[in-house]
Parts: sequence; structure tokens; C-alpha cells
Amino acid sequence: MMFGTVKVFKRIGRNREGFTLVELLAVLAILAVVAAIAVPRFTGTIEAAKVRADKSSALIIARAAEQKWIDDGQNEQVTYHKEDLVPDYVREVKWQASDADDFGATVNENGTCISVKYYDGTSLLDPELLEE
Repeated sequence: MMFGTVKVFKRIGRNREGFTLVELLAVLAILAVVAAIAVPRFTGTIEAAKVRADKSSALIIARAAEQKWIDDGQNEQVTYHKEDLVPDYVREVKWQASDADDFGATVNENGTCISVKYYDGTSLLDPELLEE
């Protein structure tokens, strides 16, 4: 009985199953290729989401500027800046795609916001969104 057990353990020791170094390197190479394809797509998605978040913030600012225009009883075109709208009409504005701190919202003589700009030297939020 004891000799049978020894033979079983010898067979187990010889019959090692596992991955060779070549197989592991092949799997790593495949994962590297997949990562090289996927990572740029995700970073582009994040940037696009930040731009969409800023456009959404611009719509909120546009509506706040229109409300201030009505409350002030204006009848001409006016541009409101951050200090005019925060904290009475909007709580706080944190831009996602820009490091800008100030913004401007222009309301025409009919009380419709025609543009929302955030000032970082180069960027202008899409005024066509305000027409929706």
C-alpha cells in the first residue's frame, strides 16, 4: 500500500502543469496592444465629457443671466460677469475643460441670452446651444 502511494506522488511531481515563459510573454504582448488601443479612446472621451459639462454650465448661466435681466428691469443689451450672478442666481461655477475663473453672459434687448463666454484667453462656449 505504501509503495502505491509513493508511485502516485512521483507521477504528480513529474506531471507539472503551468504556463511557460513564452506563453506569459505572448499574453502580456496582447494586453499591451489592447491597452495601446483603448487608452487614447478613453482620454478622448473624458475631454469630450468635460466640454459637454461646460456647455451644460453655460446653459445654466444663460438662464440665470436672463433672470437677472428681468429682475433688473433692463430694456437694453447687457453683459453680466461672474460677480453679477454668483451667488444670487447661480451658486458656483467650476469649469471642467478650462482653468478660467471669470465668465460673461450677454443678454440682448429682448431678454434672450445670446452668448456665454468663459475667459481663459482662447475659449468661447458655443452660442448656438443657447438657441435650443
